[in-house]
Amino acid sequence: MNREVFRNIFIYSTILTLQIFIFNHINLFEIITPYIYILIFIIYKTSYDKTLLLFLGFLSGIIIDLSIQTYGCHTFATITICYLRTKIEKTSFGVNANLPSAMVKGTKFSSRAFFFLSLIFIHSIIYYSLIFFNINAIVEIFSYTIINSIITFMIVWVISKLISNK
Repeated sequence: MNREVFRNIFIYSTILTLQIFIFNHINLFEIITPYIYILIFIIYKTSYDKTLLLFLGFLSGIIIDLSIQTYGCHTFATITICYLRTKIEKTSFGVNANLPSAMVKGTKFSSRAFFFLSLIFIHSIIYYSLIFFNINAIVEIFSYTIINSIITFMIVWVISKLISNK
């Protein structure tokens, strides 16, 4: 095993630990709970195996679900964004999507922001649709999704800058 694998395992486990012990307990205005563990799927390199990404999505989702008892909502949302990640990446970065570091270097701010926001928004809309699971709660679903997506985007953006600068 090389140094990069150990670094990735450390980063992924640190992000999951922060999510479980700190960010799951943030509940601003009974609406805002940032999901920073989505950063795991954002920083996952395109040169890695896609099957490993799906397994990582399942494992991360089930760990979060078991820690806060959300009955598989996080698992379903994370597996979905892991499955759609390649398509979103190609839409966001175009020609640079196949480069291992396309997200970090050589792209415009708007491409990276669109990639981050797309993954975060898709995760949030699926998660809150499963949590409420009622067509009459469509206003709550969209309001929770938009508010949480914005807050999660800001936190994830800052953390990704801290990780990528090292």
